[in-house]
Amino acid sequence: MARSVDLTNPFLPSLDGMCEVLLVRHGEQQYVANMVVADGVDAPLSDLGNAQAAALGERLATAEINAVYASPLQRALNTGIAIANHYDFDAIVTPELEEIHLFANVPQDKGLLDSIGRDAVVAIYQEANRTNKWDAYIHSEPVEPFRQRIVDTIDGIIANHHGQRVAIACHGGVINTYLSHLFGADHDRVCAIHHTSISTVRGSGDARAVLSVNDFAHVLPIQSELNPFNAT
Repeated sequence: MARSVDLTNPFLPSLDGMCEVLLVRHGEQQYVANMVVADGVDAPLSDLGNAQAAALGERLATAEINAVYASPLQRALNTGIAIANHYDFDAIVTPELEEIHLFANVPQDKGLLDSIGRDAVVAIYQEANRTNKWDAYIHSEPVEPFRQRIVDTIDGIIANHHGQRVAIACHGGVINTYLSHLFGADHDRVCAIHHTSISTVRGSGDARAVLSVNDFAHVLPIQSELNPFNAT
């Protein structure tokens, strides 16, 4: 039996019967060594991050986007604004799109090195890199409720925008978690998501299709290396 909606066809003349979602990671944030945890949670865009967001906005200016959703954290919100500025609407601030808070249960007014020590920090990151699972980050927000809020939020956006294309400016952990859900992966981080990269997902009813992941071609004219504090 022929499928009524071919979510995987990149050459469809319209989005009738489906929603196309552009999952966009925020631009590079301004990190410094051993910064206060609370400052890292809502770090602003760096100079490069602002340039990345501007390049992203220019790239998507002709994409016929119908809505932009954004995490309230300033690095994501300002990235979403850079997209929405090319259209006649504001970014929709959506708290449920916030990044997983990886160190929610340590003192928020100190750096990690000061509160749990260098050896513990190194061990946590080594385990996270080995397993690609969020629960390797001990002292953090519970993983299952985070996964559920991300899946529910993005699925809800899809349900509300059939026949439309929307952009969601959010975070690497948010994008990875949703992709992991769609791929049925047994780990949370399926790949490194570059700053302002675009991952495209289509949805119709309960069906989902991933068209592309981690497209960052728009930053190549302005970026040739990674800041070591922003390598992931």
